[in-house]
Amino acid sequence: MRLRGLQAGTGCRTRAALARAAWAAGAVLAALPVAAQNAGALRVTPIFDSSVSVVHSTLPAATGQGDDVVLQVHPGVQMTVGSGRLRGTLNYGLNAIHHTRPAVGQGQADTLQNNLNAALNAELVERWIYLDSTASVAQQSISAYGQQSVDGVQNNANRTEVSQLSIKPYARGSVAGWATYQIGLSADTYHAKAALVPDSRNLGVNFSLASSSAGSLLGWSAQLSQQRSTFSGGQATDNGRVTVSLLFRPHPEISGSLRGGQETTSVGSVYSKSYSNWGGDLRWTPSVRTTASFSADERYFGRAHQVLLEHRFPSSSVRYTSSRDASNAANGTGVGQPTTVYQLFYSLLASAYPDPVERDQQVRINLLALHLDANATVGGGFASAGTTVQQRQDLSMTYIGRRSSYTLQAYTTDVRRLDTASQGIDTTAVRQDGWTTTWAYRLTPTSNLNLMGSRLRTQGTATQAGNQLKSVALSWSNQYTKYVGTSVSARYSAFDGSINPYRESALSASLALRF
Repeated sequence: MRLRGLQAGTGCRTRAALARAAWAAGAVLAALPVAAQNAGALRVTPIFDSSVSVVHSTLPAATGQGDDVVLQVHPGVQMTVGSGRLRGTLNYGLNAIHHTRPAVGQGQADTLQNNLNAALNAELVERWIYLDSTASVAQQSISAYGQQSVDGVQNNANRTEVSQLSIKPYARGSVAGWATYQIGLSADTYHAKAALVPDSRNLGVNFSLASSSAGSLLGWSAQLSQQRSTFSGGQATDNGRVTVSLLFRPHPEISGSLRGGQETTSVGSVYSKSYSNWGGDLRWTPSVRTTASFSADERYFGRAHQVLLEHRFPSSSVRYTSSRDASNAANGTGVGQPTTVYQLFYSLLASAYPDPVERDQQVRINLLALHLDANATVGGGFASAGTTVQQRQDLSMTYIGRRSSYTLQAYTTDVRRLDTASQGIDTTAVRQDGWTTTWAYRLTPTSNLNLMGSRLRTQGTATQAGNQLKSVALSWSNQYTKYVGTSVSARYSAFDGSINPYRESALSASLALRF
């Protein structure tokens, strides 16, 4: 497909987006081809998807209504290396989209979108120096109060492409057999294609020393960390922590700690202030299938906590998480970050498949069984402009049977701005809740029927009107051969809000090739 009508400014932005995606992917896995010669085989799988959709929209009077034919071409590549001292995965796709009738004021007729999920774990020096790195490129809402859409295909001026890169080299070893140490650096970056969304960057150093008597009744540890966060057009902030912990393990299944220390930060203030920190955690693992962990700390912004309850049955799993912590866009793990279907399943299978290569393979098996788009965004999310305190609760369930499969993710989020001195888009507290569910049924050994539903609600405030997006989709897919598959889907979406409400129905057909 030949993209037409790209003006000079759009072309520059497109080339810049492609350059950023290539840089992020290269930074994470540039060493794979060379290292794979010694570490194990490098597996590369080219993929190609194409689709045509007829979309009927009912929009406000200013933009009208009508039918839009959307053409998509989606070339991509999957790379894995999983032997020796280097293990990593890379999944990249370029989505070229052409709209024959874009809505007035809602976006470009022709767009290019990047989708990237990459992770690398390397042992650079045997049993001493290591490297962990991740990179991602995805679509994200600029404002939680603007127009929302189910995917990045819809013409929506409130969406932008964001790229994130995290690099963490570290060294760990033993001190004369009585203690273990770990010292590391961290660099995290966040960049949004939209000029209104500020970039952010975190640079940090951390050091820890702990007793080496693993599995003993009592132990100790000490941690020091220092981090600087910078925002384009905003104030740079510093945060340093010193923590001393008492570790205990009264039973092989039970472990925990009590800790105390001091934290010095300039977040929310022109000058740095010091705060006393204290907290503790408890972890119970009665089996390899069950985990319960609880952690709480008193921090400069109040109470922080982490809760995880997880159990895996033979063919299903249930996972509940609750968290409250300070974060910013560059962290890559905050509430406001875009979460794709691939990332959701990657997180769900973390305890069952700690190895990134094995987990990537299992995620793709599950996505194929459920006929899910790995790059589809779930769980809300919006651009973060500074340091925030973020609270989130998630309930996730999966079931994969012989013929039917089911997934559910329900969530609530609360994001409150801490650093009001930084430039931003939304400065008020943002509360969102929603759910995404999928049911798939295998009609024949090669064909599936899939039903999806979702809802995303943003609560209103004294100054901002709330909104709600609901969607339901039904699709049929068939894998004719190992390399060729097709699908047909129908979708209906409804967005209610003060900014560009709409009703949309779409009928799509796609062809997927895997080489």
